[in-house]
Amino acid sequence: MQELVFPPPEAPSTASLPMPRPEAYEGEPREYARALMQRKDDIEKEIASLKDVLNSHGVTPRTSLTDNEGYPRGDIDIYAIRHARSSLVRLQNDSKTVSDLLATALQDAFARPTHPNGNASSTSIPSSSQNIAAAPRQANGDSIDVDWPEKAIARVNSVAFQSPALQAGLQSNDLIYDFAGVTHLSQGGIQAIGAVVSRSEGVSLPIRILRQEQKTTLHLTPRNGWGGRGTLGCHILPV
Repeated sequence: MQELVFPPPEAPSTASLPMPRPEAYEGEPREYARALMQRKDDIEKEIASLKDVLNSHGVTPRTSLTDNEGYPRGDIDIYAIRHARSSLVRLQNDSKTVSDLLATALQDAFARPTHPNGNASSTSIPSSSQNIAAAPRQANGDSIDVDWPEKAIARVNSVAFQSPALQAGLQSNDLIYDFAGVTHLSQGGIQAIGAVVSRSEGVSLPIRILRQEQKTTLHLTPRNGWGGRGTLGCHILPV
């Protein structure tokens, strides 16, 4: 006779695995950021599944599990609900942790490369004062990063009032060269930007743009509840 076990053993949870560690991606900061983004995506999927469990029982994380006389309710699966609630709290904490790690990882992944002597690298500038004046510059006066993508991937068509995009400094007609690692070489093209945004709510994403011959990096944080559609508040078009 087969032995019955209660509760039944669960399949291993992807989100319950240890967080990606930066030392495992030494010298590959963008791969570390991608690993964190994947973990955040996995956590969000499990959170959605746990919310479905609660919804299937007609309860919320705050619904009382006892009747008016203080006894456990007999019309619901109390064990399943308590398990879902405790797992939900843990995963929501994990989501906050991975979001914080991801924000730092993205900053590191798109930081200016440095030479062994510790000085920020830049393109070599001709000695001619005329060429120096004509050399493209970032908004902060620094010379362009040597790894700036060759082509833009998108153009900003419009930016909504009071949107996260407007607060980040994005403007109509800005050319986007790099959206949190998505460039013209990325598989999926502009659709890949949507995939990054959908799993990065509350995470500061670096965006490298060209505006009137001036290259600069902005930081855009997707978020809901700003008063308009979407989490960015801007409309972009492929180029």
